[in-house]
This record gives sequence, C-alpha cells and structure tokens, in this order.
Amino acid sequence: MFSQSGFGWDDEKNMVTVEDDVWNTYVKANKDATSYRYKSIKFWDMISTLYSRDRATSAGARTANKSAAKMAEENANTTANNKDANSSTHADEDRPKKRYRSDDSIATMLGDKLDNFTAAFKADAPEPPPKTASPEEIWAVLDGIPDLEDDQQLAIYDVLVADDRKFKSLVALPERMKKKWVLKQINT
Repeated sequence: MFSQSGFGWDDEKNMVTVEDDVWNTYVKANKDATSYRYKSIKFWDMISTLYSRDRATSAGARTANKSAAKMAEENANTTANNKDANSSTHADEDRPKKRYRSDDSIATMLGDKLDNFTAAFKADAPEPPPKTASPEEIWAVLDGIPDLEDDQQLAIYDVLVADDRKFKSLVALPERMKKKWVLKQINT
C-alpha cells in the first residue's frame, strides 16, 4: 500500500492518509484493504520498527506481506491435508466454510510477534530491588555491639539507614571487627 503513489501515514492518529480517488482506485484492485481506510493501528511505531524491511538482514528475512503470503500458503496446505485426513467424515462438509481473509493472517502474525516482543521485553526487565532492612533490624544489630556510646550509635544509625549495602556489610562482619568498622564509618 505505502509503495503506491498517494498514500501517506498520520503519526498522531496511526492511520493511513490518502485522497478518496486514490483510495477508491486502490480498493478496486485490493478489496481486502477496504477496512483499513479509517482504521487506527495501535503501536504502529513499534510494529514498524520490528518488521520494517530495513530491520531484518539475515538470509531468511521477510517483509510482512511475504510472511502473510507464506502463512496463507501454509494454511491452505494444512486445510488440504486435514480435508484428506477427514475425508471419511461428512459432518464438517455441511457447515458453511469461513472465508479466509488475508488481513486476519497479518493481524494474527503481528499479534504473535508483539506477544513475543512483550515476553522478551519482560525477560529483560530488571528484578525488583531487594528488601531493605527495617529500623528495628538495624537497632537490634547496633545493640549487639558492645561499648558503643549513644552518640556513636546514632551516627552509625544514620549511615546504615541511608545505605542498606553498608548495613549488610556490617552484619556480615565477624563480631570482633564490628565495633572497629562502625568507628571507621563515623570517623571517631
């Protein structure tokens, strides 16, 4: 569609822009495109980034149109194979067949690709930060260090509340080194 003269794209509305006479001519040749005249396509910027021709570079890279054609061919083959396999049953033959629409395969393909993209994005998301120590936990550890004066306890408490990594370091130290480490941190 966009390779045709007269077609454009509205980035704000995420929809095709085209003069009526150009659209009418295009639709005469491509009846499946009728529904896209005033249709807004959510997340078009992400979809076009992922599936634009200039993004895929490997030997198996295909445009969305080529992928849709391939899927249609595979669907036709699967339908033919299933029909051969079920030729002894006639129950399905009485039901009206659903007409295959090429825009369904494109929408399905884009939906699957978007799901894969979302899953990959979530897999790369950072883990939530670890739980920080509560003031009660910090006081319990400081009370266990012998011979700390009140002013020293308050000073190191301020340091440990502000930096959980330092609290974890204090907890990991052997008991005999904790007081020296605390005094070094508060510089007294």
